[in-house]
Amino acid sequence: MTAELEELRRALLGAVRRSPAVALRVEEALARAGMAHAAQAWTRSDDDPLTIQLQLLYLMLLRGKHRDEFDELLEAATAETEESQGAEEEAPEKPVSEEHASEEHASEGRPPQEQEPPKHAPREPAPGHPGAAPHRAGDLVDFRGGTFHGPAVGVQHHHYGTAPVPAEWRPADGVGPLEFGVWPTRPVPGLPDVPPYVPRDRDEELRALLARPGLVLILGEPYAGTSYTAWHAVRSLKGHRVYAPDPGEDLRPLVAALRSSPGGHVVWLDELTRHLGPGRLDLPLLGRLNDLGAVVLATMRPAEYYRRRAGTAPGDRVVAAARTVELRREWSEAELARLSARDDPRAYPAYMWSGREGVGSYFAVGHLLFDEWRRPGTRQDHPLGRLLVRAAVDVAQCGIESAVPASLLRKVQKRYGQEYAEAAAREAYEQAFAWATAPMFGVSGLLVEGAEDGTWRAYGALVAEALGRGDLEPVPDRVWWTLLDTAESRSGAGARLDHGAILAAARTALSPRIEAGDVGVAFNLALHTEGEESEALLRRAADGGHAKAASVLALLLVERGDEEEALPYLTAAAQAGFAWAARQLGRYHRTRAEHWLRQAAEAGDGAAAHELGDMLVGPGSEEEALRWYRRAAAAGHREVAGSLGSLLASWNNPEAEEWLRYAAAWGDARAANDLGFHLHLTKAGDAAELERLYRQAAEGGDAAGAGNLGVVLESLGRYEEAESWYRTGHERGATYAAQHLALLLLKQGKDAEADAWLSEAAVAPKGLPATLPPPPPAPPAGRPDTVEE
Repeated sequence: MTAELEELRRALLGAVRRSPAVALRVEEALARAGMAHAAQAWTRSDDDPLTIQLQLLYLMLLRGKHRDEFDELLEAATAETEESQGAEEEAPEKPVSEEHASEEHASEGRPPQEQEPPKHAPREPAPGHPGAAPHRAGDLVDFRGGTFHGPAVGVQHHHYGTAPVPAEWRPADGVGPLEFGVWPTRPVPGLPDVPPYVPRDRDEELRALLARPGLVLILGEPYAGTSYTAWHAVRSLKGHRVYAPDPGEDLRPLVAALRSSPGGHVVWLDELTRHLGPGRLDLPLLGRLNDLGAVVLATMRPAEYYRRRAGTAPGDRVVAAARTVELRREWSEAELARLSARDDPRAYPAYMWSGREGVGSYFAVGHLLFDEWRRPGTRQDHPLGRLLVRAAVDVAQCGIESAVPASLLRKVQKRYGQEYAEAAAREAYEQAFAWATAPMFGVSGLLVEGAEDGTWRAYGALVAEALGRGDLEPVPDRVWWTLLDTAESRSGAGARLDHGAILAAARTALSPRIEAGDVGVAFNLALHTEGEESEALLRRAADGGHAKAASVLALLLVERGDEEEALPYLTAAAQAGFAWAARQLGRYHRTRAEHWLRQAAEAGDGAAAHELGDMLVGPGSEEEALRWYRRAAAAGHREVAGSLGSLLASWNNPEAEEWLRYAAAWGDARAANDLGFHLHLTKAGDAAELERLYRQAAEGGDAAGAGNLGVVLESLGRYEEAESWYRTGHERGATYAAQHLALLLLKQGKDAEADAWLSEAAVAPKGLPATLPPPPPAPPAGRPDTVEE
């Protein structure tokens, strides 16, 4: 390989120095490989050892990591050499002086481009004339007309070196795929380096082409599977032997080797471009190999084939003479079906995730791309790019096989919390995106462009590796919810997503955590499901203490009318601070209380009849409440007198005074206040009686009684006592106590304190607040407001 690179270095250096176009081509190829700095090593005029070593080093780096660019440099050197050779063949022969001949011998080992002719070389006689120097024409040295100064012996031979005799060539059925250049996949203990061969759709056609001698070309992009297909086809040639010369090796000795060895022979030339040129495969040599019954099998990229087929250089004429079969990088449905049926653990993941990049690239470089994504250096150099790729891998793990908009990937990327914040602080999104989508290993970027503009997905092998390994981070919960929410929107990016597929993947991934008691996951998954599944998840979360789950489940049960089932979840939600649940719980309890109080009252319980009456007053069922009050009194329940008297007083019923006096006599503070207010309104009581009744109410703890007592005392001029009771009434919650106190203070000239109490009194504004909606419009005049059926 070192000799091959040295030969390429010399040829390329000569081409650069002869042709500015080749120099520019080399510079552009190095720049694409990220080695623009290396261009200066090819433009120096000196050939010091350090420069030579640098040139070899750059070629080694290109061959190992940038095969496309390496092949382009090889092609540039080969094409230029062939063109030069063709020009020499067509140009008239020029004599070579003895001086030149001696220089040529002295500089043996140096490439032609490094030898400089003398600036003032004398004109030499033409070949065949006296004094002419021997002339070389290919393998022939022309001594016609030469001057000899002693006996001369002429010897003509065509010895180009040696080639292994065919008996030493490998049997076709004994050659391994790696010897044919098939790339190994990631090592798996107990499995071969490459997966079992899967028949391709063009296999039969290829075997037919190999049935007779000549050049057969398998056309295909890198990693289309050309080498593996060639290997499989060669193994079908029973009794054949295979020889695979190194690139740049002199192929002319093959003719002599094959003449003495009858039988079937295959010459395998991987990447035909590297085997074209002087001393390599040309049209005459191909014809001689054909006459000897040899099959020359080679590979070439389609674009290179079609370009060279139309050319006129010697190598182009070889390409035009080939019989071809072309392989697509993306496998057909039939090929994928055969792959999925293979009994190999690597086959089905390749079937699922190889995509348009093809199965060959999946196996050859998929694991290399995965390692590039996961290596520590990537985390250091491209933290945001690495996270963007992780977002795409997680999207695929969530059940989305197709490409998604870049905007969705960026949205998902932000769901990684602190990791995203730290990565975004170190790398710009544009830089991260450019790195993640840049082709690597001559195949693809870590992110692959989808069929629709602006859509991207993770390279399939990354997803397959992620699914097959147990040491990668799980998909964050927020990524699941983001994708489910987006899919449920059914607009924008959501229209591209399969909600069912995401939900199925979420069930599989999250069920173990739910079974282990993760109530948060159960609740969020319940929000993205429906029917019995959603309710079961809500119950699991609510029973595990998740307050929001209890609230949502309670609402679901309330709307369904399952009051008994809803009560415990309403209670839990109310205790957690959900006001609507507390309100609904109060309503339920009130309804239940009314039901049981009614049952007790109907059985003759006076106290129950009293409480039932109190409960009915609020909703406006005063008539029914009055009936229950009277039944309570009839049952001997004296405590009902105050409630009954207050209800009658609200109707200005004269019977009210009797009931209120009875209740006040029993010490009912509220009844004493209501009696005083009733007498005040009906002007049936004097100040002394009102003071006595309000004092009884105030001293009994009634808030309104305290405020009313202050009013009476103020009217009697007893300001100090009135102020004290106003304050007491305010503390107990009497509505107008603060206002009465403020007016009393103003009357006494205590303006500053009065202002403070007026502000206190103004806290609760009067009238309809602006927050209330306006009432509905009145129906048009003269038209009924109901519709008769």
